[in-house]
Amino acid sequence: MLPFMRSITEMSGAHHASSARLAAKPVGIIGAEALLASVVVDGDGRLIGHLHDIMIDLRHGRIAYGLVALDRAAAPEERLIAVPWNAIHVDAGGNLRVNAPGDRVERGPSVPTGWMANLLDHDWAVFIHAYFGARPYWEHGAQHG
Repeated sequence: MLPFMRSITEMSGAHHASSARLAAKPVGIIGAEALLASVVVDGDGRLIGHLHDIMIDLRHGRIAYGLVALDRAAAPEERLIAVPWNAIHVDAGGNLRVNAPGDRVERGPSVPTGWMANLLDHDWAVFIHAYFGARPYWEHGAQHG
């Protein structure tokens, strides 16, 4: 087995672990399942939660949001925060790092019951991107290079 295949297999098997981390030198392309439950840290490297889901805009063919399940949410309905995917990157420790302070992420608009309608709403999408200081994913050149 090739070395990078072993890391993908190990990551896939570990995706249910509460402290899943990506490989320090990730392969350019991996399956979404390998990302789920990955550790999410704030801009200072402090744990804020785990990746719950990835939202893909099929019309534009782009990853729109990472849904972050906060570890310290005031109430269960405030637990999921939609973070623009282009405000997240893999850091040197193999964590998904949000380009924002933890308290800013934790105060972010939560994804309410019936959330899909909100994620599709243009005004909400513009607001959430502005909240995290990210260019809207549907704009040309807004995705990670």
